[in-house]
Parts: sequence; C-alpha cells; structure tokens
Amino acid sequence: MRRLRYRFDNLVIRGGWAVLGLLVLVALAVSVAGATALVVLVPDATDLPLALWSGLTRTLSPVTATPDAGPPPLPRGTPVVALTGIVIFSALVGLVKTGLDRRLAGLRKGRSPVVERGHTVVLGWSEQVFLILSELAAAGEGRGGTTCVAILADMDRTAMEEAIGGRAALRNLRVVCRTGNPTDPADVAIVSPERARAVIVLGSEDTDSDARTIKSLLALDAAGVRPRVQLVAGVRDPDNLVAARLAGGSGALIVDVDEISARVVVQSCLNPGLSVVYGDLLGSGGNEICFRQPCDLVGENFGDALPALENGSLIGLERRGRIMLNPSGETRIDANDRLVLIMGDGGAKQFRTSAEPDSHEIIASGEHTPTAHRVLILGWNGRGAAIVTEFDRRMPPGSQMRIVAHDSRMASRMDALAGSLANVTLAHESGDITRYGTLEALGVGTYDHVLILADDRLGAHVADSRTLLTLLHVREMTRSNGWRHSLVTEMARECDRRLAEVTEVDDLIVPTRVTGLLMIQIAEHPRRHDVFTDLFAAGGQEVSLRPAGDYVRLSVPVDYATVVAAARAYGEIAIGYRGDRTARGDGGVVLNPPKSRKVVFEADDAVIVLSGRASVRKDDLRTEVEHLETLNHEIT
Repeated sequence: MRRLRYRFDNLVIRGGWAVLGLLVLVALAVSVAGATALVVLVPDATDLPLALWSGLTRTLSPVTATPDAGPPPLPRGTPVVALTGIVIFSALVGLVKTGLDRRLAGLRKGRSPVVERGHTVVLGWSEQVFLILSELAAAGEGRGGTTCVAILADMDRTAMEEAIGGRAALRNLRVVCRTGNPTDPADVAIVSPERARAVIVLGSEDTDSDARTIKSLLALDAAGVRPRVQLVAGVRDPDNLVAARLAGGSGALIVDVDEISARVVVQSCLNPGLSVVYGDLLGSGGNEICFRQPCDLVGENFGDALPALENGSLIGLERRGRIMLNPSGETRIDANDRLVLIMGDGGAKQFRTSAEPDSHEIIASGEHTPTAHRVLILGWNGRGAAIVTEFDRRMPPGSQMRIVAHDSRMASRMDALAGSLANVTLAHESGDITRYGTLEALGVGTYDHVLILADDRLGAHVADSRTLLTLLHVREMTRSNGWRHSLVTEMARECDRRLAEVTEVDDLIVPTRVTGLLMIQIAEHPRRHDVFTDLFAAGGQEVSLRPAGDYVRLSVPVDYATVVAAARAYGEIAIGYRGDRTARGDGGVVLNPPKSRKVVFEADDAVIVLSGRASVRKDDLRTEVEHLETLNHEIT
C-alpha cells in the first residue's frame, strides 16, 4: 500500500497531463466494468459496444444516469457508477481550473514568447525607456502604421506597463513587456530578437552597468541575432569599448556614453544654446540628417553648392560608403555621391533657392580670435575628469578652471588631472554648493561660464533636488547683480529638467537623454552613425555658435544665403542661427532656415556653424571672399 501510494504521489506531481491521463484510465475502467456486468447479467438487453457507450456516458454524466433494469446487482451498481462519475467530473473541473489559473499567472508574469517580426527590442530598464518609447512613437507617426516594441527587463510586467502608461505617449506604438534576465540567452529568446529590426541594450547607473551590457550582447549572439539584426548598446567606461564591440560583433554600434555626455556638456557650456541644436538634430519630428541624390548639383564644387538649396543645409558627402563632413570647398560633387543634408522633413525633395549671396553684406574680419575663459564647476560626478579634459582640449592657453564640490573622488583625481592639462590652470576646493553663503564667497560673477554637475553618488531624485537648489541660488545672484555668463546645468532625470526650465538657465543637459536619443537615431538609421561619430569624436567636426558680427553686417536685413556664404569664407558651414535668447522653448535657436529668409542680426545674436578644429588662415579667408565677390559680379 505504501509503495502504491508513493507511485500515486509521483504521478500527481508530474503535472496536469498526468492527472488527466489517470482520470481517463479510471473512467475507462469503470465504463468497462459496468458494460461487462450489463452484458453478463442481462445478455439480451444490449450488445457490448452499446454497453460500453452506456457505461461511459453514465460515468462522465452522472447527473443524467437512470437505474438499469435487470437483476438486483445492476440497480444497486448505478449509484456506484454515478458517484465515481461525480468524483471524476469534479476532478476534471478542478484540473481545468488549475490549468487556467496557472496559465493566467504565467501571462501575468510576462514569460510568454513574443511572436513578432520587424519589431524593436529593448533589453534592460532605466529612465531612458520612456524617452525611447516616445521617440519611436514620434518616428512611427511619420512612417504610418503601428510600431511594436518588446521590452525585456528583470522586473514585474505589470509594474512596467503601469509605469509606461503613466509617463509615455504611445500613439501608433504597441508595447509588449516581458519579465526576464537580459543577460540570460533563454530569457532573451522570449522577445524573439532574431526576427527584430533592431535591438537596443540599455545600461544602468551602477558600477556593473558595462558588465551587464557585455553579457547581454553575448546573450544576443547565443540567440543567433548577428549579423542580421542591428545592435546598439552604450558603455560608460572607454576601456570597455573593445570588449563590447567584440561581444556585439562587427555590426554592433557601441556608444561611449560618458565621453559623449562630457563633450555635449562642455560644448554647451562654451556655446550657450547648443543643447537645443543637438536636441533638434537627435530628436524625431524636427530637423534631421538625411541622405539625398545630388541631382542638378552634380559637377559643382562643394563650396558653391552650400547656399544653393532652399530647404536643406548641405553639410557633407557620402562617397563610396565613406562620410565626409565639411570637405574642402573645391571638392567636386560626383553623380555617384550622396548629399548629407539637414532637412526639416525627411521625405521632402530638395530644390534650389532663388536667393543669391551678397558679398557686400559679408564682413571679413579675419580668423576667429580665441580668448581665454574662466570656468566655475559646481559639483562633481563620474564624468568630471572627462569634462575637465574636454575643457582643456577646447579652450585656448591661459584659461582658468575652478572646481568646488564636497566629494572625495574629486580630491583624489586633481593631482593627476592638473599634470595632464596643457591649456587650463586648475584649482579646486571642498564646499557645500547648496548653501547660499558658499556660492556668494566664490565670486560667481567673475567667471565666463558656470557649470553645475549632478552628483551621481546619490539617487537621481535627491541629486536633482540638490542641483535645483544650487541653480536657484546662482540664478538669484545673477539677476540681482546683472552678471553676464553662461549657465549650464546637468540633470539626472528628464522630468526634473522641465522643473528647471523655469529658472531661465541657458542650457539644461540630461546625459541619459542625449545618449538615448543618439542610440535611437543609429538604431533607426544606421547610416547616420558615421555622421554622429564625426560630430562627437575628439578632433572631428563640431557644432559651434559664433557672433553674427563675424559674418555679416548687423542691424540690416540679409538673405540667409549670404550668411552661409560668409561662413564658408572661414571654412565653416552655417546650419542656423540664434536670435532672441529669451524665447521660450527653443532659446531663439533656428535650425536650417530657408536660404531666401531675410534676417536682421543684432550684437548678441549668433550663427550656428559646423567647423573643424583647425583655424583658417587669413590668406585662405581672403581667397574665399574674393571668390564670392567674383561670383556676385558675374551674377550682376
């Protein structure tokens, strides 16, 4: 009996199918026994097949059973069959309910496979998820139809869906959330990455972020993703770039998160309003980088073609798969080249402008004269060393930098940093930057640029609260004393950035937003990767804001085509301008205006240009201006 009971227990724990099989066997056994008794005791009543069918129906439908006619054993056996049927039927109902409950519980856990094709897969969970979904939804509106995004993260599916529903606008976007470990190949297979259009691997804010990213890339390789699917991932430590590229394969696009964030912060500090330009270029729905056939520009020199297009800003050429941003003005455009343009509508066709550059409105003031800067950095984080190094690379000799923070990491890095700087004199001190008295003693008004960094040792909410307090103190001092300096603030969360906008800060940088937008861009449009690599790489082309008075005469209306021609005299490409800095939302930044637009520049206005790091010699400048004057004379 104990052995029989042991075997019964082992059978039951095998699952629902084993119990179902046992019930079927019991039902068949009872039916056979009843049919045999009926045939033996009442041989003329029925034949064996009908007796078997009668016994089976009585067993499975005991509520409809009626007593059998015949000798006493049959009527007395009917209740036994009925009771047996009740037990079997009840067990079957319970088995079905248990199976349904288990299935529903599995669905709630988010473990069912995703059966999609051409979708976007996101591995991991961070604040960037909401930005990615919003941008993909905006991009989907332009394409038409519904886009599917599958998210795999190590958190509850219901919690993910509630968070997304409360923070992201998802028109034309269908989001499927699944619970699993993004570093486990078995879990990664749930979201069908091998059939996806692109896979984005998100990092985290802790020290193990890069290790998990690399493991996720290896898990994708085990799932058979590469080389068919575009992989995009970000790493925070440059030393991990080689390992990440090896794990992701030759087709994976790896973003150096902290280096790019540092460059954007520094460029925005030295060029107030630049964060708006980057936001427009990287975001969906505004101006974007696109590739077009040269059409009637074939045979023209690149420099002459710059002011030719009314609705597009020509910034480079794609030749034999290689991107050339801001090439030499004498570079001839071939029929096999593709134009690299900034256009407001990616589907628009470029057309020539009727405006012609007016050389009489161009001011040839010579080279841009570099001036030393004084920079005050308030706070410190893991990107601090990269930010200091980037300042040193971009500022002329004689510049000064002062860092004030209550962070032991800063003091430990200062000696090594100071010894590696070539253009900047570095000073540092410890202090609580959230206190008004500490900031007042620093003489904030004597600096050209003030940068407030978010403390990444704290949670994002606490870090942004302290940053906002420091920002409000600095803004109040600036207003009260009438100081003129750029003020750039780094925020940890996108939602807190909107709170800080009321302080009229020049630029608000959310590093995760910048890198998130960049990852979306290259995931959706892999050909743009080389363009952004050049823009964000050390020593490549860069976007700057220069005084408008260096290009054209002030206080008189000029065609924007003239501004483009004037910028080319410096070896630069004008892609827009900044006018009224008090404008809400865009800070007066206008990107890719029509060439025929009349613009009146004042002393505080600036031209947004794409330029290399090398300065243009005055002889080259004079040659460009003479060329423009010749063209203008011929046109006249």
